[in-house]
Amino acid sequence: MFRRQKAQDEGEKDPLLDEGESESLSDFRPLVVLEFSSKTTAVTREWMKAKIEASKKQGGAELYAKTVVANDGEERVLLVSAPQERLLQGAEQMGLKKKYKDGSVRPFTFAERQNVEDYTESLEGMLTMSQSQYIIKVELDNIRALETENHIPGCSDRKARLYKGKSILSRMVSCHLLDKMYPVHNPDQLKRLQHDWYHLHSPKQLMGGQPIETIRGYFGESVAMYFAFLGHYTKALVVPTVIGVLYYLFNESGRNDFVIFAVFNMIWATVFLETWKRTSSAHAYNWGTLGRKAFEEPRAGFHGKLGVNPITGRSEPVYPSWKRLLRIYCVSFPIVILCMLVAVVVMMVYFWAENIAKAKHKEENTMLTKGLVLVPSIVYSVVIILMNQAYRTLAQYLTKNENHREQSAYENYLIVKLVLFDFVNCFLCLFYIAFVMQDMNYLRQSLAILLIVQQLVGQLQETLLPYLLMRKRIKKGEKSGLDHVSKPLHEIPRSKQAEVESLMDRYEGTFDDYLELFWQFGYVFLFSAVYPMAAFWALANNVMEIRTDAFKMCRIFQRPFMEPAANIGAWQMVFEVMGFIAVMTNTALIGMSPEIQPLLEGYTTVQKVLIFVAAEHLIIFIKVVLAFAIPDMPEWVETQMGRIEYQSTQALKKQVSLTEGKDPPAFGSSGGGVVDGGDDDEEEEDEA
Repeated sequence: MFRRQKAQDEGEKDPLLDEGESESLSDFRPLVVLEFSSKTTAVTREWMKAKIEASKKQGGAELYAKTVVANDGEERVLLVSAPQERLLQGAEQMGLKKKYKDGSVRPFTFAERQNVEDYTESLEGMLTMSQSQYIIKVELDNIRALETENHIPGCSDRKARLYKGKSILSRMVSCHLLDKMYPVHNPDQLKRLQHDWYHLHSPKQLMGGQPIETIRGYFGESVAMYFAFLGHYTKALVVPTVIGVLYYLFNESGRNDFVIFAVFNMIWATVFLETWKRTSSAHAYNWGTLGRKAFEEPRAGFHGKLGVNPITGRSEPVYPSWKRLLRIYCVSFPIVILCMLVAVVVMMVYFWAENIAKAKHKEENTMLTKGLVLVPSIVYSVVIILMNQAYRTLAQYLTKNENHREQSAYENYLIVKLVLFDFVNCFLCLFYIAFVMQDMNYLRQSLAILLIVQQLVGQLQETLLPYLLMRKRIKKGEKSGLDHVSKPLHEIPRSKQAEVESLMDRYEGTFDDYLELFWQFGYVFLFSAVYPMAAFWALANNVMEIRTDAFKMCRIFQRPFMEPAANIGAWQMVFEVMGFIAVMTNTALIGMSPEIQPLLEGYTTVQKVLIFVAAEHLIIFIKVVLAFAIPDMPEWVETQMGRIEYQSTQALKKQVSLTEGKDPPAFGSSGGGVVDGGDDDEEEEDEA
């Protein structure tokens, strides 16, 4: 796509050229790429470039920008960078934490830079490349329109009007003036990461071991936290897998000993989740995200009438909460209920088709009809995956329509919608078989088919789809005259790097990955009593999942912007709730089993129910005790956090005594990203 780079000054060489091909440009290291659409005029592009380079007082970002010329001769691409001192000042304004020489991890200040553990006089290396790119992203997102700017220059679209305080980048995305915004890869670091990540070198890697610190340094905390959770979960599956396989191999006399296995799984799920909290808090402390609270700027898609934020005093869109609640309860909620009813109807169609297949087999009893009995379950497993994917698109639309101000609120409401539907779509048929039909053999068969088929289809998507995407990218690149598009980035000349990365697919985040682990966790632990081998299939899938996800991150997708994360967010609560539901389902299955019923002869129905309610509450009590017994933070993290709090209190007292009432300097805060690109059908409620 890119043909050459146009230098900012006369005689300046391309900064992406290989070493020795151009003069050294120490002040410019391309970090972020902006690609304008073909309909964006030269006037608009030059205005945007000027805004990026302008001072803060002029509504700019005080960054460097260089233009890249495309094959059609249009200057549609900007490479954005910043000097190291500017990036460190941005790190201070955003409250990024660094590790100091005294061992503490606390907010970075430019004045104390010499006390930082990785301090150098040149200031290089004090920020990871992903942190530098995140700072630039925040600065670009926070380029706001001035009072005198009421329309994007060079654009006649009515939606291109501006008002004071509006994010210009967000407006350009919603008006389809900006196609892409992504951080560039570092080929050398990526090569080392590939070698350590998805190439197997030891048995530890096979069981979920990953270079988490390297992943965090390259992709940021949010991505690293997901892979850390995936690795921790994979290791936790080893114990129930071993027990389940032994039970499956040596349980020939009957199934009267599965009770111990089911109770163990229920307790083990709690141990896994509680130990994960400790692991995530240790990671978050080392990464400087533990306890990090930052004021959230409006997300890119948020819109409303122009008002004043009572906290910051800045002009920004304001949207009444009653309107949002109206959209949630009168639009989103009824549609979600309707979708769940559709899932119920699809489930009933599945049972109808399976009954027909069973009747046919009973009538003819041939190998063909025996295979025919499995077809409805296999088809239903694939339909569940397709329905989940279709519903996700609908859920995203509904959540955008609710117009949440903060990105965190948007994600939480989206998670609720996705989990509700996926729970009904994936597990309702199993609940029906277990507690309405009360057919344990049928439940075991259905659970095995659903788990294995869905994971098999998922793995095909994980392996085949990336290959097809890569082939598509290679063909597109070859048509554009790119000879290096099929090679890894470290084998591509730097002058071609941005051009190749432009053809890569955008990484859509970890939502789908967490959802996959959610329903897998449900299949493994909700019905442990009837299918001990579930953990084995989940473990086998996750070992491959780590490798395929790593390959896609390194070879298929554009590099995502880092996002600070202290934990897995709302997903922690989702898994914990699933753990409590597992107690209820497994206790009920144990009580219904033919092996347990003879032990309860002589008891009335009410007494039987009370016995198993008591057993259920006992297991829940044990889970709660374990949750309290296993601290959420390691002791050393609690000690360090206490030290930081004490030092902060002492520093504040000292500052107050020195300033004697003078106002402390105010710093800006990080803003939302242009991740979702705004809303194409954004309401025109904005008033200049």
